Amino acid sequence: MKLIKFLLFSLICSILIIFSASPGLNQSGTQSDVTVPNPIEINPQPRNDFPTSQNNQTVDRSAFEKLVTSASNAQAVQLFEELQAVEFSNYFGFDLFGKTVSVDQISDTLCQLGETTGKKAALIYVISLADRLELLLVLPKYQACNTPQSQQNNNRIIIRKFVPEAKGSLVQQVAREFRIGVTDLSSPDDYKAPAQQLYQWIVTPLISDLLANKIDNLLFSMDGGLRSIPIGAFSDGKQFLIEQYSIGLIPSFSLTDTRYVAINNSQILAMGISKSTQEQTPLPAVAVEIPTLINQLWRGVEFLNETATLEKLKSISSQQRFEIIHVATHAEFRPGNVRESYIQFWDKKLRLNQLRDLSQNVGWELPPKVEMLVLSACRTALGSEQAELGFAGLAIQAGVKTAIGSLWYASDEGSLALMTEFYLQLRTAPIKTEALKQAQLALLKEQVRVEDGQLRLSDGRLIPLPPEIAARGDQILSHPYFWSAYTLVGNWN
Repeated sequence: MKLIKFLLFSLICSILIIFSASPGLNQSGTQSDVTVPNPIEINPQPRNDFPTSQNNQTVDRSAFEKLVTSASNAQAVQLFEELQAVEFSNYFGFDLFGKTVSVDQISDTLCQLGETTGKKAALIYVISLADRLELLLVLPKYQACNTPQSQQNNNRIIIRKFVPEAKGSLVQQVAREFRIGVTDLSSPDDYKAPAQQLYQWIVTPLISDLLANKIDNLLFSMDGGLRSIPIGAFSDGKQFLIEQYSIGLIPSFSLTDTRYVAINNSQILAMGISKSTQEQTPLPAVAVEIPTLINQLWRGVEFLNETATLEKLKSISSQQRFEIIHVATHAEFRPGNVRESYIQFWDKKLRLNQLRDLSQNVGWELPPKVEMLVLSACRTALGSEQAELGFAGLAIQAGVKTAIGSLWYASDEGSLALMTEFYLQLRTAPIKTEALKQAQLALLKEQVRVEDGQLRLSDGRLIPLPPEIAARGDQILSHPYFWSAYTLVGNWN
């Protein structure tokens, strides 16, 4: 009997030791005490009650909306998380179905990451129903992160708001007007009315709770048709949303690897194409962007033009570990099948449907996992749900924690300005979204601008520009066309 008790005691101790280990990482890349959900749990079957066809290829949207309408707050979160898994699985062609995280798990993770980074994040689900807009706000816990919800002094960690006037068709119409307006410099004020309307619908109902909880960072999980709107350019009529919060877009919380690793001392693999190749237009600023990143702002290796081949990306990624992959070249997220979207290399295009295999072959998902993939000259077919699935799911498909890209091509000099300032800010920012926010604000406040044939960064350094860009004269880059396209998807930390 004593032997049995001893064995049981040993077994219990072993289990406790195993479960005390956290999947999080600290700044040196080792295990940390930040408890987060395991990254992307894969299971070949969705929940039994989710309204999909027998082969899981389509979602019965009407049935889904009925379920959400009658669901509790926590159930609505679970339903929307599952919807994202189904839609991204169907688009990319591999299963992402699995157990979704609970509201309590989300709140606890937000709390612990906030304690680690010093930046409090809240998650906003934006669900566009036929007869109204639904907002679900998940807040970090008020007290110690591991305190059960029942002991939270009745403080709510989930808040639900309905916007009955924001019917689905109207929201999509205003979103289209916003996208068109913000990308049309010939009518520079056309974006303002829809920007304020979207702020009123999506942010205003939650603003008092955000302020009361001292939130710094907003994470958005958006419904179809809304994933390709520049959220940072929402406006209350006095300020842009990016002036109030740092912002990130996630496909869903369950599909996001939330583990925190500081990257300010990381290595970067920078590849770029400034010349015309395979009938693409030249990007002369890339010839400045790549060497500036490697020689002035960061550390790593660079490949430009003829050396920036797909085979070089594969071989160098297999030989050496990089935390950041920076690709300055044409990339397109197009309507239709996933194979229609691509990233252009010198010799060939990397189709989006090939990206997952590349990632697995070179080990981007293996520890230390690639923290960030940056596409600095990409564009998305705005308004296309297939194109926005490709963009919003880029981190999932690439097997990396974070992806950064632009919703539209914001000019050669605009991309150079934003990207160089972003990496400058990333050296000291506590989290990635904060670095992107500060870079966008630097353009908005004209701290970064083109003058006298040079790009001036916020720290005063001057970067000489190629003659073809310098000849365009001085440029102010404060219009949201230049800065709001850049979107961070996935891990925001």
